[in-house]
Amino acid sequence: MTEGITAEGLIVKDYNTLVSDIQADLNAIYAQDGDEINFDSETPDGQATNIYAQGGADVRELAQGVYNSFDPDKCDGAVQDSRYALNYLTRNGGTFTIQNIDVTVDKTVNLEGLDSNYNNADAAAYTVSNDAGNLWYLIDSIELEAGTHSLPFRYQNYGLIQPTIGTIINQVTKVLGVVSVINSVAPTTLGNSQESDISFRIRRERSTAKRGQNNLDALLGELLDLDGVSDARTWVNQTSETDETGTAPWTVWIVIEGGANSDIASLIYEYSCGLPTRGEVEVDVPSVSGQIFKTKFDRANPVPLYIKFDFWATVDLSAVDFDSIKADLAQNLSYSLDEAAETSKITEAASQAILSNGGGGYALNVEVSTDGTTYTDYIPSASMQNKFVVDPTRIAITATGNTTSGN
Repeated sequence: MTEGITAEGLIVKDYNTLVSDIQADLNAIYAQDGDEINFDSETPDGQATNIYAQGGADVRELAQGVYNSFDPDKCDGAVQDSRYALNYLTRNGGTFTIQNIDVTVDKTVNLEGLDSNYNNADAAAYTVSNDAGNLWYLIDSIELEAGTHSLPFRYQNYGLIQPTIGTIINQVTKVLGVVSVINSVAPTTLGNSQESDISFRIRRERSTAKRGQNNLDALLGELLDLDGVSDARTWVNQTSETDETGTAPWTVWIVIEGGANSDIASLIYEYSCGLPTRGEVEVDVPSVSGQIFKTKFDRANPVPLYIKFDFWATVDLSAVDFDSIKADLAQNLSYSLDEAAETSKITEAASQAILSNGGGGYALNVEVSTDGTTYTDYIPSASMQNKFVVDPTRIAITATGNTTSGN
């Protein structure tokens, strides 16, 4: 194996290869008569070669890290901050957890949202809570007709919080006509204390479109760079008929998660080239000429995802904490807008959740469902507005292997 910088990048030998090479070289020097050196782990020669190999592997790992840090798609941490500054990008601060809550009303009511104050932690809006007093604020002002409506709320503080389904039931703001509130699905987005390396990397990749020739690509790049925005999608119907997405002719459709609606509307006005827009959220933007430009966009539509898999146990079942595995999987398995649910991603996340909680088995036969009854290995997104959400209560694990018990 040849080490060095190639067309595939920096190629270095791993620990096992180094051990084999060192032992082969020592045999070639000191065991020319064919009586090979004993390199068992308990022998001095075996221990020495392992130490040399580990030292060589550590140096190569450091070199690999330095080399990769020059690639914006591979660097992370403080190096990522300095590299992305060359693209005029800085890491975003904290983001809010976004949770859709079902609001049931028995007549027409108007609810006040955060609107342009989305990023203001001290802003006031229609507020609900759980029994522990954790507050959730309505994101967009809205007029509701009688019935049940799923509306996006954000948590009161920055950072990660994962509320239990069915616990947000208290109306802090009393509005005549609102009968009940409840969170029937998992959060669409979990907040962070600051933008993660992965999210920052994805935003940099998308942001390069900001200076491109296509206004729609530039709009997407600018939207993703707004404070508080965690995801966004753009689409334009360039035909004279309503297309397969339900978008009217020559109309732009924007779906966005997070962010102040006044900031979003200003960018739509700037980049939509005067084309009409589609969406449930409507914001008026005054143009330079004095005319009012009506901008529209949609928020994410959470789709509960049911997951089940077999846990092939390699230890006694009493040593396995299934509740922690489910909680870990729900927290770390996230989807983007319009992303399909396929089992390879879930298998990897489930394996990591098992490993993080003591190991002792493997995830097999992973399947997904949107109704908890009909399961398959792949579910495409039905709309650009949809986003699959995962909750521990919708994860089923069946233990197998050396046990017949299930969870």
